[in-house]
Amino acid sequence: MSDAVDEAEVRAAASDSVKQRDAFISYSQSKNRPLAKQLQRGLERLAVSRFRPMRMSVFRDVTGLSANHDLWKSIQRELARSRHLILLASPEAAASPWVAREVDYWLRERDAEHLLIAVASGEIAWDDRAGDFDWQKTTCLPRNLAGHFTSMPLWVDLREIEERGHHSLRYPPFRAAVATLAAPLHGRPKEELEHDDFRQLRLVKRLSWSGVALLMALLVLAVYGFFDAGRQRDEAVAQARISASQALAARSGQLLATSPNQAAQYALYAEETRSTPESRRALAQAVAAAPYAKRRLRADADSVTGYEGAGRPAATDVVLSADGSTAAYLSDFDQTRRVRLYDVRSARQSRVLRADGKPRALSRDGRVLATEVYLNRVQLWDTRTGKLLRTMAAGHTEDLPNAAHGLSSLALSPDGRWVAASHVTPELKAFVVVWRASDGREVTRLRVSRARLGLGFSRDGSRMTLVDSGRQQVREFRTESASWAAARSLPGMTGDTSDPWKYSEVLLFDGAGKALARTEERAEVWDLERRRRIAARSLGVHQDMAVADGEGNFVVGGQHGEVRLYDATLRPGTTLGRLARTANTLAMSADGAQVAVASYGGEFNLFTTGVRRGQQIPLGVGEFTYGELTPDGRMAVRRTEGHTEFRDPRTGRRLGEIPYANLSVNLEDTAYALSGDKRYVGMQSVRRGAEDKGRFDIWDLRTGKRTGCGVAINSAYGDRVRPAVYFLPGDRYVVGFWNGAVEVLDTRACTRSTVMPEPKYGSLAIALSGDRKSLVVLDQTSNDVDIWRWDGDHAFERAVHTTLPGEAQPVGIGVDHEGNQAAFADEESHVYVVRLDSGQRVRATGHLPRDTHDVAFSRDGSLLLQGFSTKTDQGVRILDAATGDQLDVWRTDPPVGSTKPDAGVQVVPGPADDILTLGPDRKVVRRTVGVEAWRDLLCGLVGQPLPSRERDRYLEGLDVEAPCR
Repeated sequence: MSDAVDEAEVRAAASDSVKQRDAFISYSQSKNRPLAKQLQRGLERLAVSRFRPMRMSVFRDVTGLSANHDLWKSIQRELARSRHLILLASPEAAASPWVAREVDYWLRERDAEHLLIAVASGEIAWDDRAGDFDWQKTTCLPRNLAGHFTSMPLWVDLREIEERGHHSLRYPPFRAAVATLAAPLHGRPKEELEHDDFRQLRLVKRLSWSGVALLMALLVLAVYGFFDAGRQRDEAVAQARISASQALAARSGQLLATSPNQAAQYALYAEETRSTPESRRALAQAVAAAPYAKRRLRADADSVTGYEGAGRPAATDVVLSADGSTAAYLSDFDQTRRVRLYDVRSARQSRVLRADGKPRALSRDGRVLATEVYLNRVQLWDTRTGKLLRTMAAGHTEDLPNAAHGLSSLALSPDGRWVAASHVTPELKAFVVVWRASDGREVTRLRVSRARLGLGFSRDGSRMTLVDSGRQQVREFRTESASWAAARSLPGMTGDTSDPWKYSEVLLFDGAGKALARTEERAEVWDLERRRRIAARSLGVHQDMAVADGEGNFVVGGQHGEVRLYDATLRPGTTLGRLARTANTLAMSADGAQVAVASYGGEFNLFTTGVRRGQQIPLGVGEFTYGELTPDGRMAVRRTEGHTEFRDPRTGRRLGEIPYANLSVNLEDTAYALSGDKRYVGMQSVRRGAEDKGRFDIWDLRTGKRTGCGVAINSAYGDRVRPAVYFLPGDRYVVGFWNGAVEVLDTRACTRSTVMPEPKYGSLAIALSGDRKSLVVLDQTSNDVDIWRWDGDHAFERAVHTTLPGEAQPVGIGVDHEGNQAAFADEESHVYVVRLDSGQRVRATGHLPRDTHDVAFSRDGSLLLQGFSTKTDQGVRILDAATGDQLDVWRTDPPVGSTKPDAGVQVVPGPADDILTLGPDRKVVRRTVGVEAWRDLLCGLVGQPLPSRERDRYLEGLDVEAPCR
């Protein structure tokens, strides 16, 4: 009775329901849940646009709850709302009580015509005679269906689909089965549904592909936009880097005259930010600006505000050992306020002493340091261990007035065994005290005047000389006997007690045999043995002086930071460099080779007075003249009567000589080549005259004899470019210009092969790359240029042909090491750079001196060097090989007396990153060139980074690392 009531309530609710369902799927949840889910989805999506809401409503019981009154009531409600019942038949469904109840309800409330069967598994069979299912064979249907069908119903077989697990509408058998079940639900033929579904599928595919295409287009646009934005960002950053590099290079140029060290620092940052012609120019100018600077060990303070005042200016002190090995430095601008020790040879800090006083003197070997401590005390330190050895007091340290503080003079014997210092007592009496360093005992005390004193020891430390300018006396202290010799007068020095400080400094040198005295207006040199002044010179405004004990040269620090060298007769010499501020303290080694300079701003620099930075003179001075370097830079040739000597200009080593020298042949009509193993020399010479004749021969440098393989020459060369011959890789073949043609000589078979035949008019000139693989041939009449590449075996192959402008008249050819570029210098001093891979030309610009000849590339090919000479000037101009811009001009030393002023400057490639120059000064000089080589040189000079304020000013927003890492 209650079931009937429930069913009546369900029917009433269903009849009042607004929304009806098209089908109810009855199935076994334990067995056919996945298939039922896909079947529901297929019925709802078949022949329906993917972009419209579903038109079919199919119910599928997804609950797994146990049977209860509420659950069955909800199922009844869904059954009442459904127009069809789809039975997903399987043995499990046939045994399910839920499926049986659902079928019972459907057969009771509806009819069998709206019941659709889909067989998922099991067997199904129809018995025509019985007009019912064959229940002996059928295993997938519930038995309550018996007798409800009068004829064989249509069922859909899903067994194969279930076995394969293909539950997608893209699988044709599954789509056909779904269409069969959907046809009565839609009230349309199956074929029409499938056609609509195919049409929707094609539409979806078209739309999908269109969407994919659109997405791909959007993706391409997005990627392009991303990379374009990145490109624009990179271009903006690149432009910012270029601008910053140019600004840094410009700042470097502004500082060249006043502070070469800072100029080098800005040049390094300009090149690190972006390599430009301006940055390379800045590097070249910085290298040339301070050629004697060795290294800046401490940078100048950003500001001296708060350090300098009317009472006492900020102090920076530096001393240098006589052997030039050790330097000691102390500055008020150094936060540690400690004495720093430096190894001069390596230009590196070796130790920081825990000393409170300022450095005053070092022993000759730099092992003992004497410092001045507050209240007129002297401390001796072991520079190797950093330990304090002795503390010695000058006495009378109590109640000293400020004017009496400090030791006016201090000297340390070369062996570090004796110490002498002058001081003032509270009664304003002056004394010189001598101590024995071994025990710190005071040996003697001598009353002196309060005028400026000079103290110095002899080279062997056996005597100490005292110059008392106030008393006009010279006295000697004998260390062996610990006694003073009698005073000797020194006429000419001031004896006026009203002006006791006429001399602001008295420095002893030449083993304490001479003195350098300074007044406010001039410097004087005194011979202490002869007791007379031997030189005097007005120096202008200067701040400090130092003297080389052994050489007598001295160095002066000017008010504007310049550091200049003078000789013993006070004649001015080389300006070593400049500091950012006035030089405060200078020190010099005994041989005058090393100079240490500190400024009022704490800057500390090392200079050398010998060969300029980045230069070497391997062959000495005055040995060679213009033209005696071979074009490849591998030999220097020296001809004497009956002999020709060959030297290696890179090392200075003698290669050998041959017993032949035809001095009647001009040097410009000869050519030499050195084999790779440096065993053989090829020599070619032609005597010009009515009949031009000559020879090319190969000589063995070990025996000094000809090898027997040569070439007879019956024609001259062109008038502009000097002849040249070269050994090729492996040394078996030699290439040269003989008898009008460019030929290759096989030195083993003594046979020749022609590379380029004799032109109809004019003559040819050749040049070979540093790696000996690329040959450049110039027709001196037509200006045709041919580039040939060595095949590594026995022949050349033509690579590129180009032509120089008709107005060009080449007088010199240079090829870079890798054979990528060739340079042609013409009579008008123009330089044409040709790219050997394409034939593209670049013409150099800039200052054009009239007399130029040789050109050579730096090893990296980025720079071009050209020698020039005039009646008043000579040197090397530096060109940017990529743009032709002139970067700088390096002047060479003036000619020697026997040489014509305009004799010319020869420039040829050198070893590694060097070039070789030979000018009127008759010196073969190795000069370091190349961007990377200059960076290394300048980093050795100024390794410190830019001050943060300057870095922010020029490089804000840019990621630029310190160039000297």
